[in-house]
Amino acid sequence: MKWLNYIRSRNIVPILVLFYAVGLAGMIVPQTRELFKLLTPFTLLLSTALLLVHHQNYSGRFWLTAVMIFLAGFFVEVIGVNTGVIFGDYSYGPTLGVKLLNTPLIIGVNWLMLVYCTLAIAGRYLENGYFRTVAAAAAMVVYDFVLEPSAIYFDMWNWAGQAVPLQNYIAWFAVALLFGFTANRMGMVHRENKLATPLVFIQMIFFVALDLFIYAEKIWA
Repeated sequence: MKWLNYIRSRNIVPILVLFYAVGLAGMIVPQTRELFKLLTPFTLLLSTALLLVHHQNYSGRFWLTAVMIFLAGFFVEVIGVNTGVIFGDYSYGPTLGVKLLNTPLIIGVNWLMLVYCTLAIAGRYLENGYFRTVAAAAAMVVYDFVLEPSAIYFDMWNWAGQAVPLQNYIAWFAVALLFGFTANRMGMVHRENKLATPLVFIQMIFFVALDLFIYAEKIWA
């Protein structure tokens, strides 16, 4: 399709940087915070859409795997949030948008985006599928570790007792490993997707900056 080739031929990384920089400022400034919290699901959806636009070689197998990971990610969270047996005792706030069974629908999109990106990045350096999957799962745990302070502060989700349990990180690794293995075996991820690496690093910098803001606010309070 001509429009796909046109978008792929553009360098949209500077636009993404600006987009997330505006979002960072909007989340930090108290007067605009609530508005930008409402925009969080749309940001995740747009980021994932742009990521998939830059995918190469669409196929029925690709879309089947993408839908499987989206649904599996969503229902793992449904089980987790309603039972506490997977990640620990937590609940979702309003920031991630519309919920079904106490779980934001966008969370499945988030799992899909992260599985794709981490596998694409790992695939640039690791040829062995097993090592690639393990490295991608480990990267997702690092991502979650960076994300947690901001997620709690901006009411994406909250933990019982206010502390993130070790169980959460262990479960994240196990689930990411399962999803990554599935995506890898199905050949879903294209390592040449030029947006995968920038998107993850932009998001990581975004959350690190928010974390620093949160810690600084606690110190100055």
